[in-house]
Amino acid sequence: MGFLDLFFVALMPVLKVLLITGLGLFLALDRIDLLGANARHYMNNLVFYLFSPALVVSQLGETITFQSLRTLWFMPVNILLTFIIGSILAWILIKITKTPPHLQGLVTGCCSAGNLGNLLLIIVPAVCMESNSPFGDSSICSINGTTYASLSMAVGAIYIWTYVYIIMRIYADKSAEDTGTNQSISDSESYNALLSRKNSGPSGCSKEDELPLTISEEKLTIMEKIFQSVKKFTEKINLKMVFAPATIAAIFGFIIGIVSPIRKLMIGDSAPLRVIDSSASLLGEATIPCMTLIVGSNLLRGLRKSGVNVSVIAGILAVRNIFLPIIGIGIVKGAHHFGMVESDSLYQFILLLQFALPPAMTVGVIAQLFEAGEGECSVIMLWSYALSALSLTLWSTFYMWLLQ
Repeated sequence: MGFLDLFFVALMPVLKVLLITGLGLFLALDRIDLLGANARHYMNNLVFYLFSPALVVSQLGETITFQSLRTLWFMPVNILLTFIIGSILAWILIKITKTPPHLQGLVTGCCSAGNLGNLLLIIVPAVCMESNSPFGDSSICSINGTTYASLSMAVGAIYIWTYVYIIMRIYADKSAEDTGTNQSISDSESYNALLSRKNSGPSGCSKEDELPLTISEEKLTIMEKIFQSVKKFTEKINLKMVFAPATIAAIFGFIIGIVSPIRKLMIGDSAPLRVIDSSASLLGEATIPCMTLIVGSNLLRGLRKSGVNVSVIAGILAVRNIFLPIIGIGIVKGAHHFGMVESDSLYQFILLLQFALPPAMTVGVIAQLFEAGEGECSVIMLWSYALSALSLTLWSTFYMWLLQ
């Protein structure tokens, strides 16, 4: 296929995203107010707790098998690489632009975490349904593409609420210390008390009292340092956020797909419990339009905010739209060359797209949790998603041309 033909194939799903996003922004206007603050709150909860988990568990349960895991094992590695490389580029950007301390965590989150959920769920099936799609039969392509995108969303959620959450919390704590705040932003007195009790033995004595007397003071100091480092790291992890509904749904989806007796009970036209899977699939269909409307309504706040350094915004846009996509080509092509990725062009296409996506909207949620740059986040998201309309189209076209 020619480059121009591939461009129109890539353009159609991006236009769909733009139309629905624009509708969400319109519905959030004060004069309309169908997606005001309260409506967004309730819709967010529905997507987070119901629609998104239903989509993940139904798609993974229907298409993931033990054999297919041999093909998909590289995806979690690929996503982790996008986060690590994005963080390194963010650190360079912070040094160059001298980003204020309270925005450093936000910049790192925007550079490292891409929108691995709803955008892929829209773009990939839409590309498959185009009559001149380069990925073969539309029905098979759509099923496989939705599966890959659902797995991407689940893995991305785990990394965001561990890797990105920890980094943004560290920056928030550092910013609080620099401004003279004594207590970590997200800690409470009860949480500190709980940690204090965990650090005590059964009789109320400290861990130091329980150590054998034969250990030298030097070794004790080293062990204390190791223990303190491990404790500080574990304190940064919010297990409630790690095991988000989409993550739990992914676990159940893998169990349903991989464990043959459970799969026979729930998946297939003759399965006794097929109504459960079909009901979950029906609920999951509401995920994509709802999430895209929410993205549009959230972008409205970016039109009403200002005060972010232009160089910071430009740097984030360059990282996500230029440097990461170029680096991604080398990583995916290298993985394919060394046999870590099979010759499935659709799978490679999704691996490449994971490097070219705009920042995850969840970064704004984390910024709100730590009260660090939540207003500036709206401006960054507005420019990121506005530019991604062109960037995603061009990179999708180039990736399809590259994989021919």
